Amino acid sequence: MFCPNHPQIKPTSFRVYFDKVYKRFDNYESALNFLSGLRFEASSGKLDPRDYQTKSKPLAFKRLVLEWLELKARQIKPSSLSSFRSGILRAIDAWGNANIKDIGYGQIEDFFMAHQGSSKTKLNLLVALKTFWRWVEDRHDVPPLKKWPPIGHVEMAFRDTVDIPTQEAIINDIKAHEPLRVWLCIKWLATYIAIRPGEMRGLTEGHVDRQRGLLIVPHPKEKRAKIITLIEEDIEIVRALPLAFNPDMPFFRHERNLKGGVKAGSRLGHRAIYLAWKRACGRMGIEGVSLYPGTKHSTAMGYREICTPEQIMAMTLHRTGAAFRRYFQTGGEDLKNLFERRKTLATAGKKVAKDLGTLGKGQVYDFKK
Repeated sequence: MFCPNHPQIKPTSFRVYFDKVYKRFDNYESALNFLSGLRFEASSGKLDPRDYQTKSKPLAFKRLVLEWLELKARQIKPSSLSSFRSGILRAIDAWGNANIKDIGYGQIEDFFMAHQGSSKTKLNLLVALKTFWRWVEDRHDVPPLKKWPPIGHVEMAFRDTVDIPTQEAIINDIKAHEPLRVWLCIKWLATYIAIRPGEMRGLTEGHVDRQRGLLIVPHPKEKRAKIITLIEEDIEIVRALPLAFNPDMPFFRHERNLKGGVKAGSRLGHRAIYLAWKRACGRMGIEGVSLYPGTKHSTAMGYREICTPEQIMAMTLHRTGAAFRRYFQTGGEDLKNLFERRKTLATAGKKVAKDLGTLGKGQVYDFKK
């Protein structure tokens, strides 16, 4: 490449070809150093040609995330996808086209420190990122992260609820003004608090065992079937309803055609249930309590008066205490009752002081009394 007799005459462009790596340089020294680095990586088994493909960027974080989201869109429900899409798109803003192998503990920790969301939002995002990283490891043969940064204590949101009498009044109002199956769906959400609204609306005729009085939720969020025993009152209601011949027909369905192309027999949508609850709350002057807190959460809170935490946890089918503890946050009347206990202690203290004043010389007071 160089003539010893004419040093002023030399190449002005150099190209390195090594395995699948190709790169241009304008001087020999830079090209030689780059080639030496490639040779070292190859000899140590660490060479990944994708790290040097600057045009296609096969390991760019943004490219991989968009590929993953497109794949997940075909695998999970839109509601589940949207729950973490916004957060992980924020990660694209932070890391862009950076090679995913260059994103480590420090970069992820800095990202979460700058994130303004709640601790629960951060936890959901962390779970999404871990799921994404595992997919990249499997799909694109990328080394796994050795360690993930902690996000600290997760504080679960405490939602507005109503007491059981108010909840019952709302449900009775719905029974008087809304279709039968809309009322029954909301009634069951308030009774069988292990079933989520989407799972309840997804029940078919085949999932409601009229003979044995059972509700069978085959594919819930927890990835295992839920089998719920109906109370006698609801067994009678179910047996009085006309039996559909098709076991795949939605149990909670529209009984007649409605405006907007809603046909009889089609499944009740979330909006139909939600708006029925809101209309009843509006008629009763109740504000700020939506469907899920007003049914499941309100029932769990109300049961605190008559059940142990373990019994309520059995009814909700929670396996961990993090989400369940929100039902047992102390406040309002609970705190008032705790504050009132001080009076009892203070009264006992006065009695002790009075008794001590009557002791004779050498006598010892029996505090066990």
